[in-house]
Amino acid sequence: MFRIVLLFATTVLFFVFHSAYSEESASDSQRAKKSPDNDLRQLVSMPNQARQFMREDMLNHLSALNEIIGYLADNNLDAAADIAETSMGKSSMGKHRTTGMGPGRFMPLEMRNIGWGMHESATDFSRVAKEGDLKNAYSALQKVTSSCVACHYSYRTR
Repeated sequence: MFRIVLLFATTVLFFVFHSAYSEESASDSQRAKKSPDNDLRQLVSMPNQARQFMREDMLNHLSALNEIIGYLADNNLDAAADIAETSMGKSSMGKHRTTGMGPGRFMPLEMRNIGWGMHESATDFSRVAKEGDLKNAYSALQKVTSSCVACHYSYRTR
């Protein structure tokens, strides 16, 4: 049952992340064919370097989520906890700060709050997972993915 839920959650996350970044890989002519009126998410403008940093971070988060789900399926909560904290938790924040192009500085406050909430939820998940209760770990992980979904459904950078 858990594997089915995990497969479903991974599939949903894939489509959320894929749709959020698929426009970045489209050519200018393809982009011109798309009507911005169809996308009701708030456009967040940021320099290309900041957008690229954010894209790399989002892809790393997606990869980390996949790895976490795999560890949960194997009942390896300690490994899931470690990946969550180092890849998505509060300890992973601020790595672009010294460049002056950290994506957070270009985000509206509400978007930034969702991001901070995701990092905090990942740290909380790590703590809960280390307690060894799989059901509670899944509940805590759902709070992480809820932040992802909320942000990707609300904001876009192109």
